[in-house]
Amino acid sequence: MEINQNLDPDSILALFTAIGDVYFFMKDKQGRFLGANELQLEKLGVDSQEELIGKSDEDFFPSYMIAQYAKDDAQVIQSGEPIMRRVELVANADGSVAWHVTSKFPLRDRGGNCIGIIGVMRDFERSDNAWQPYRRMNAVVDYINIHYAEPIQMSELANVANLSVSQFERRFRQVFQQTPSRFLIRYRLTRASALLVHTEDTLSRIAQDVGFYDHSHFSREFQKLFGLSPGRYRKSHTPEAQDFA
Repeated sequence: MEINQNLDPDSILALFTAIGDVYFFMKDKQGRFLGANELQLEKLGVDSQEELIGKSDEDFFPSYMIAQYAKDDAQVIQSGEPIMRRVELVANADGSVAWHVTSKFPLRDRGGNCIGIIGVMRDFERSDNAWQPYRRMNAVVDYINIHYAEPIQMSELANVANLSVSQFERRFRQVFQQTPSRFLIRYRLTRASALLVHTEDTLSRIAQDVGFYDHSHFSREFQKLFGLSPGRYRKSHTPEAQDFA
């Protein structure tokens, strides 16, 4: 799937607006939005195309998510090849996050040159079909969503998936492009980032609430993912906040 500029952008947007559970967006090579359907506008918290066009991911998403988005965009533009069905967390306008399956494709001009990307996402909570290729992993993610604050062994997750540990780890990596243990850490840290912004709980309390029982481990992992310590992250996202650590 490639979109050529000979096609009418308004017709493209109308098409994807008619598909109720699909988010659609277009960006140029500099990562600036060229347009999006109504569902994507809602996701980004804007009311019109005029509010969106010319802005980039930095205007809408947490810093830790942007790096992966930019890496994927650059890969599509440089290779001319799509990225298909990446399962990832995407931020909502209210600061919460939701699981999506995302595909990105090159956007080409009349001469066949790649001038940007187009992307489509499906929200697992909105779309009954989004999980179909990952049905066995649906139960695993549900289990993590319920038990992430508790100690979780790989054998537990493999049992949920009705696979051996080795089969589970291999299948999980194929779907999520990361190991189950790394996924679990990132999931916990994502939960922690929301608590840092939306609560006044201490850092130690937040670490425990998301399943880290070693505060230093929590801080190290948070720094690696977000590029900031938990305390600095809180201050950067809530400038008025005091240091509750």
